[in-house]
Amino acid sequence: MRRLMPGLLFGIMLSGGAAAAERLWFDGRELDLAAQARACYLGFLKLYEVDYFRGEEGGGRCIRLSYLREFDADVLGEATRKVFGERHGEDAAIRYRTELERVARAYRAVVPGDQYLYCVGTRGEGRLLRDDEVVVSLSSGDFADRFLQIWVQAEPADRSPQWGFRAC
Repeated sequence: MRRLMPGLLFGIMLSGGAAAAERLWFDGRELDLAAQARACYLGFLKLYEVDYFRGEEGGGRCIRLSYLREFDADVLGEATRKVFGERHGEDAAIRYRTELERVARAYRAVVPGDQYLYCVGTRGEGRLLRDDEVVVSLSSGDFADRFLQIWVQAEPADRSPQWGFRAC
């Protein structure tokens, strides 16, 4: 399936065959599904599923969050600020307070099945999408990368992501 959005080409394609790999188009580049995980709280409360897409070296990265529980927008915003601060330190959270507040204001409540997609493009810019629409664009490459690290903390040489959440 392909979807056109203002300013960017974005689509999700499923290839045929039993070993089909899911692909996503972002910024005119094809990204492959590289990893999947489920985030849980206390090891058993399922929060959301994460699909991690990446292109060739430097070709962009995206995470798709598929929610398994209801959360209101304020809870999503507060969790984002908290995890960002824990991951990068209080100084970084203060430095990027404006960007974090822009993201928090862009969130809408979610119910099971709702999705957010966050992508970092080839020029380092970030975009958060909901229902195939950009809800916030982040021009700071440093912030865009740090924001992605909420979910994908690192990608070692073997290119298997180190998740930034407790997987179950």
